[in-house]
Amino acid sequence: MRLSFLLPCFLLFTQASYAKDTQGNALPPGAAVETDPEYPPVVSYTLKNGLKLLILEKHFAPTLSYSIAFKVGNVDSPKGKTGLPHLFEHMAFKGTQTIGTKDYKKEKLALDKVEAAAQAMIAEERKPAPDKARLETLKQALAAAEKEADAFIVKDEFTQLYKNFGQSGLNAATAADYTFYMISLPANRLETLMAMESDRFKKAVLREFYRERSVVMEEKRMYDAKPESALGELLGTTALSAHPYRYPIVGWLDDLKSFTRTDAEVFFRQFYVPNNATLAIVGDVDPAEVIRLAEKYFADWKPSDLPDTNYTQEPQQNSEKRFDLFFKANPSMRLAFHNPGFSSPDMYALMMLSEVLSGGKTARFYRNLVEGKQVALYAAAGSHTSSRYPSLFVMVAAPKAPHTLEEVEAAIWEEIERIKAEPPTAWELERAINSHEADLVKNLESSLETAQNLSISQQVMGDWKFDWKTIDALRKVKPEDVSAAAAKYLVRSNYTVGFIRPPLAAKPAQAKGAAK
Repeated sequence: MRLSFLLPCFLLFTQASYAKDTQGNALPPGAAVETDPEYPPVVSYTLKNGLKLLILEKHFAPTLSYSIAFKVGNVDSPKGKTGLPHLFEHMAFKGTQTIGTKDYKKEKLALDKVEAAAQAMIAEERKPAPDKARLETLKQALAAAEKEADAFIVKDEFTQLYKNFGQSGLNAATAADYTFYMISLPANRLETLMAMESDRFKKAVLREFYRERSVVMEEKRMYDAKPESALGELLGTTALSAHPYRYPIVGWLDDLKSFTRTDAEVFFRQFYVPNNATLAIVGDVDPAEVIRLAEKYFADWKPSDLPDTNYTQEPQQNSEKRFDLFFKANPSMRLAFHNPGFSSPDMYALMMLSEVLSGGKTARFYRNLVEGKQVALYAAAGSHTSSRYPSLFVMVAAPKAPHTLEEVEAAIWEEIERIKAEPPTAWELERAINSHEADLVKNLESSLETAQNLSISQQVMGDWKFDWKTIDALRKVKPEDVSAAAAKYLVRSNYTVGFIRPPLAAKPAQAKGAAK
C-alpha cells in the first residue's frame, strides 16, 4: 500500500487518542484547532507578546513533551562574534535569578567584578604586543573574581531540579538557522515546566560564562581534530564567500577568545524574545490548561523589535573550486553546489534528486558506485544544508581501495550527467515520496520528536504543517523537473570539491641525479 494513502488513515485512526473533547474545558478566544484530517489536530494560540503556542494531545501515556524553538542560529552571529548562539545554548542551563543562586543580589555584584576583570584581560590579549606580566596579573584577577562569585552558585541546580521531577530527553541544539530546547516530563509537571522555562528565558543569568567559553573553545579544537568535521567546515568556507552560512556552528576560535559576557547578554536580549519563539507541547495535556498556564507564566515576557536579518547575499559562483585537506585519515571527499533555497520551487526537484541519487540501497549511487562499479565505500547526497537562505547541495563519498578519489569523483559526475539526460523513473520518484512519508509517520510516534518538529517548522519555516506540505509539493515534481534541476545547478561553474588526503612527505623527493 502506498504510504500517501496510509498517512491520513493513520491520523484518523489515532484521532480519538490524540484529542479529548474540549467542550468541558473551552478554549479561549483566539485559539484554533486544526480540523483537516490530513493533519494532526494541533491547537494553536498566540500570546499578546508574540509567543506562539502549539499543542497536540496524545493520551497514550501520562507524559508531556516540550520544545521551544527560536529563530536564531549561527547565521545570526554578529561579525567577529561567531559562536555566540551556540555558547548561549550552553549558558541557558546555568540557571536564573532564582535558580542556581544562594543570593542573587550579592552574586550580581560578584558577577560584575568577573566581567570587569575579564574585559580587562581580553583587551590586553587583543593588543598587537600584549604585556605578558600584566596579562598574567589580569588572569589572576579574573580567577580571584570567579572564585568570589562561586560562593553564591548552587551548582547545576537547574538540571538537577528537572532530574528530580522525572525528566527525560533534556537537551538543546544550535543549528545554522535556529536553536531549540526540549524535555519530556510526567504530565502532572506541566505547571512546573511552565514556571521553570519562563524563568529560564525571562531571568537568565550567564554565570560561569568564561569557564563555559573555555569548554566551547576545547570543543572547537576537538572538532577541528576530526577529519570529516574539518572537511565539512572547509567545504562551507570555500564554497561560500560572503553569506554568514560560512561560519562554523561552534564559531571561529579567535572570536571565541574575544567576546565577552556582555556581548552574550546583548545578543540574548536581541533574539531571545517571545516574538521570536514557538513553544510546542505534545502529550497527555488539556490545551485550555496549557494556554492558561502559558498566559500565567509567559505573558509578562517582554517582546522587542528583532534585528535586521537581511544578510549579505552570496554572489553567484562562476568557477570551479577545489582544495585538498591533508589529514592522517582514510581518503574521502565532499562536493557542494549552491542551491536556491526554499523560496524557489526548484528546491523540491532538488530534494527529489537527492533521494533518487542516494535514498537507500536501491538509489543510483549505491546501486552503481558501491555495488556496481565498487569504486566507493559509500556515496550520498543532501539537497540542502540549511533552510532560511540559499545554501548548499552537498555530496559525500569515499573511495574503495584500490580506487582513488579522482575515480570516485569521475563516477559521481557520470551519474550526474546521466540523470540530466535520463530522467528518473516514476518508480524512483514514488520511492522517494514513500521515504519522506515514512519518516513523517515515524516522527509522529515520538512526542518529543513531534514537539521539536512542530516548534521548528513554525518558527523557522513559518508553518507547523511544513513537513506535510513538503510532501504535497514533492508529489507534484515530474521526472523532467528533476533532470532540469540537475542541469541547472549541478554544473562545474557552481561546483566546489574537497579531498581528504594523507599528509605530504615531510621533504620533497629529490630529483633524479641530485647530490646526496
